[in-house]
Amino acid sequence: MPETAEKNIPSSWVYRYQNGLYVNLTNRCPTACAFCIKSAWKMRYRGYDLRLRKEPAAQEVLREVAGAAAFGELIFCGYGEPTYRLQEMLEIARHLKAEWKRRPDAPRIRLNTVGLGSLIHGRDIVADLTGSIDSVSVSLNTADPKQWLSLMRPAAPYRKEGFESVLRFIRLCARLLPETCVTAVDLPEVDIAKCRSTARALGAKFRLRPLLDP
Repeated sequence: MPETAEKNIPSSWVYRYQNGLYVNLTNRCPTACAFCIKSAWKMRYRGYDLRLRKEPAAQEVLREVAGAAAFGELIFCGYGEPTYRLQEMLEIARHLKAEWKRRPDAPRIRLNTVGLGSLIHGRDIVADLTGSIDSVSVSLNTADPKQWLSLMRPAAPYRKEGFESVLRFIRLCARLLPETCVTAVDLPEVDIAKCRSTARALGAKFRLRPLLDP
């Protein structure tokens, strides 16, 4: 896409990728991951500008979702941590669940997260997700707590308890939600086999993600 055209892309609350419809609720994030491409890609993702001029209200997102063409999955994921906006996320998910309850082909609803939502809110949030979120994908990236600090680069409030809090979040999601998946970026310094076994020990699935080219 020409640079002049890129400058005119409106910021996106809702964007498409493959068969999914993605909801971009916030640019706030508790981590500054070493492998994140949002700065190198200037907050753009495959033709969409994900830099938010303001965080959308739930009703604003619902209007955009209602106008979207058919999709197979709705995913809370942008260049930020969706659980910062837990109440808005749940309002959107619950509204859509109620609207789709009679549809045999209803899209599933997924949360992509770094797993620090309970620390962000100062309480366990997994029970809040039940009945609204079908699948949670947690970006863990390593089974080593020291390496987690160097890869995820969490903000100061999340450094001391962050790794263990993410593990607790994954374990509880695996118990209470229909599907929980741990993901890791394919980095040469990461012990992928150990990360996979950790995910399975917590009751979760595991998926290896490609490193995006910055």
